[in-house]
Amino acid sequence: MFTKTLGALLIALLLFPQPAIGAGSEVPAPTVQETAKPQPAATPSTTKSDPSPTAAPTVKTVTSELTAIRISINSGEYTTALASLKSADKSYPNNADVNNLLGYTSRKLKQYSQSGTYYTKALKIDPKHLGALEYQGELFMTLKKTSSAKSNLAKIKAICGTSCEEYIDLKKAIGNK
Repeated sequence: MFTKTLGALLIALLLFPQPAIGAGSEVPAPTVQETAKPQPAATPSTTKSDPSPTAAPTVKTVTSELTAIRISINSGEYTTALASLKSADKSYPNNADVNNLLGYTSRKLKQYSQSGTYYTKALKIDPKHLGALEYQGELFMTLKKTSSAKSNLAKIKAICGTSCEEYIDLKKAIGNK
């Protein structure tokens, strides 16, 4: 057994010789040629119409699209936001956040029937969607359906308690009714 191990070691040393390192000897440093990496050729400057081939492509996600749409909503541009949300709904069907914002913008544009449909869809997708519960409750108040709004308030309370923003906002919308 010892002879087989020694034989394998000798074969390995013959096939893969190691540099001799002893007193006073050093392993030579690699030469510049061995370590130099080829440099890419200079590229012409790019313009907005000619993006750099090394630039990462922009990937749209539902989050990035909704972030852009919320800018329109926060600016009061509800018609623009609604059109963008309808497009997002085609790209991301059955998304509770998209449907919630479709309901919100429709409600702001006084399209109450359409708004109610979107909130219902958002809550079918995610029954615990706090934003949809709050906004649907606000729609109920607009439509003078106080008991339905209070039902949504109770659902919000069961999910996040009385200190979350959605509870506080809907409670304020209901007021003393």
